[in-house]
Amino acid sequence: MKKIDALHRGEPLMDLKAMESKERGRVDIINLSLSARIIINVEALNMAESVGNYTRHRKAPVVIRTETGYSIVYVPVMSAEALANAYQRLLAQIASARGLPVTKMDLEGYFMKFSDNNIIKAYYIDDLAKILNISNKDPNSLIEALKNKRPGEVEKLILKSSVVADVGGFLYTDMLLKRTSAIRFAYLTPAIDAVEAGAASVSPQMHVRYTPEAREREQAIYYLEGGSSLYVLTAQLLVSDIGRTFYTPEPDKDLEAQRPRRIDAAIDALIALADGLLFGAKRSRYMPQWLVRSMAVSVSKGIVEFNVSPGVTSDYIARTCERASHLADSITDLEIDIYAFSEETSDVEKCINYENQSNKRMRFKEADSHTEALALAKKKIHEYLGSTAKREGSGR
Repeated sequence: MKKIDALHRGEPLMDLKAMESKERGRVDIINLSLSARIIINVEALNMAESVGNYTRHRKAPVVIRTETGYSIVYVPVMSAEALANAYQRLLAQIASARGLPVTKMDLEGYFMKFSDNNIIKAYYIDDLAKILNISNKDPNSLIEALKNKRPGEVEKLILKSSVVADVGGFLYTDMLLKRTSAIRFAYLTPAIDAVEAGAASVSPQMHVRYTPEAREREQAIYYLEGGSSLYVLTAQLLVSDIGRTFYTPEPDKDLEAQRPRRIDAAIDALIALADGLLFGAKRSRYMPQWLVRSMAVSVSKGIVEFNVSPGVTSDYIARTCERASHLADSITDLEIDIYAFSEETSDVEKCINYENQSNKRMRFKEADSHTEALALAKKKIHEYLGSTAKREGSGR
């Protein structure tokens, strides 16, 4: 019955033994979540299309409240796919530097991630042959070898080949093998209060290509649309999913041995991306001017995951603390730590009051900078992972 339910939901079919194992035993979910409000001026981080000599910034509709109700406004945005691409590039770079497995395609920034047999034969034969420890790199032979393996075995092969596929997820369509991404991003959008105040805009800038003789078709005038606003960056990293298999209940000793380093690389890639805005296009000539106005970072551990409230309004830190307090008070086997930095509002007293209301199952700490908030969150995750390793090692 459970297999039929999973099929109806369009989910990949796990071994029944694995499903029962996950239902019987409690697995603590460790989740890292962040949202930040960042002034970004004169950026071309995500261009959507070219029409003639005009290159447009990506835009999307957002709903704002007006005196008469609600209205749709089109604003400059950056897609979550672009953010995920930048994150996976950072992850591949960090993982490779630390001796963790990544594919050649990962390092080159092509994240096809074993999507089907044709892609595997064209781009991933060397990576799989290395993991299988075989010298025969005949594409058809390797595909036949994959067909003869159970889904759980293929999942392990892919995870052992690529930390990026582990953290960023993959879909191997020829075996209906799916791994949901542990890293999740929202679109980078202007804050609602910024849009309501009119502080979100795109404008075309004229550029000219000159040539010495100014011959016909040599010189060119072109326009590039840039955006400026108070943007909201929101992301989530489901830490406890990294290095874990989902199609088989038996842990793999090699993956388990690498798991702390894989988690470290995944967290550091997110910290690098969020701390220095290491994402987006056109950075060689359109590097944006930016200033982090506030950031909230949460680390939760328990039977459900907790995410911070998106920073669409300036009171999001207080809203996050309020939600965390009530949730931790209601779900007693859940712990939430929140680290926040703000140059906009002071929500410290509110958050401390909410902390006390939750009997300190929700804990709050004010940070001196957005960088410190990220560092404190990483330290807390290491504490949780250390306690988990001790518990598992003792057989409890």
